Amino acid sequence: MAKKKLRKEVENTTEQKLINGISAFFEKNLKTILIALAAVAIVVVAIVVIVGSSSKSSDSAQIKIAEMEEKYSELAASETPDWDSYEAELATMVKGSSYTSVKASYLLGLAHYDQEDYASAKDAFHKAYELNTKIYLAPIALVNEAACTEAMGDTTGALDLYNKVFDDYKESGVAAKALFNVARIYLQQGNTQLAGTVFEQVATDYPNSEYGKLAKNIANTL
Repeated sequence: MAKKKLRKEVENTTEQKLINGISAFFEKNLKTILIALAAVAIVVVAIVVIVGSSSKSSDSAQIKIAEMEEKYSELAASETPDWDSYEAELATMVKGSSYTSVKASYLLGLAHYDQEDYASAKDAFHKAYELNTKIYLAPIALVNEAACTEAMGDTTGALDLYNKVFDDYKESGVAAKALFNVARIYLQQGNTQLAGTVFEQVATDYPNSEYGKLAKNIANTL
């Protein structure tokens, strides 16, 4: 019993010393601790503000690019479109790899294409692809770049780009279109056998798409 009591007293004494030590530390370093806590609070507030600002900035950019897309449709339908000011405004939005930046470059490509400036359109579509190869606009931009390349008379370059879309983005919504155009170019070049093979591949790989159905009809006539 005496040993238990002694052990208890020792434990109490040790615990009291620890408590006293912690209290003394806080009393001695209270100012430093408060300053440190204040600094942490400032950092937390700063992070919240930055995240909030970033979110607001992102929302603003999304709204702006949606407005620019709507404006493109209006200009494309206009008899006297002011493309210069539109393109200048879009150019200021092409920075970084964000969706809005990619979309701005893509819209620039469309604007140039509508004016039959295929070289500038090709550059803008390629830029849109390069900025971010992971988003859904990437294969669409490549298909449009291929169309510009073909419009400029470079069928070999166009074939390379159409094949790249099929090879890298088989599951995208434009893969069937890209492969169909590969077959179409072969047919135009007089390579009927290869064209037929590729048309059959389009029909097999994408049976439910409009290009798959059209490819099947063409393949049956070759």
